[in-house]
Amino acid sequence: MTNATNAETPLSRIPFTPRAEASILELSKWLRISAIIGMVGGVLRVVIAIGVRNDAGQLIGAVVTFLVGLWSYQAANAFAAVATTDTADQRYLMEGFSLLRRVFLLQAVLVIIGLAFLTVGVIGAAIYFGSR
Repeated sequence: MTNATNAETPLSRIPFTPRAEASILELSKWLRISAIIGMVGGVLRVVIAIGVRNDAGQLIGAVVTFLVGLWSYQAANAFAAVATTDTADQRYLMEGFSLLRRVFLLQAVLVIIGLAFLTVGVIGAAIYFGSR
């Protein structure tokens, strides 16, 4: 049974096995690589959108791509800190998970918006071709 003081103070050291810590480090490495690719892709999309003078949708897509990369990079740093330090494991885990939650919520919103546009397009096409 935990008392009130233990429940309110975060765990500084979570006893992971060496294999689990290695797995967390590997996750953070690949997450960091993916994040760097995403951030570079977001910057390139901005440069291309400005250079070609595309619509604002390209700039919005670039910002979204960059944000996903930035949040993933920050999550990778938090997960790496879990495996390499013994200072605030629980806080680092929660920070990493909350950043990944942002990424997945943003992606879910984009999927919902995409499906909404697809549905409107299919309904519009059905009405158009049905009236011919």
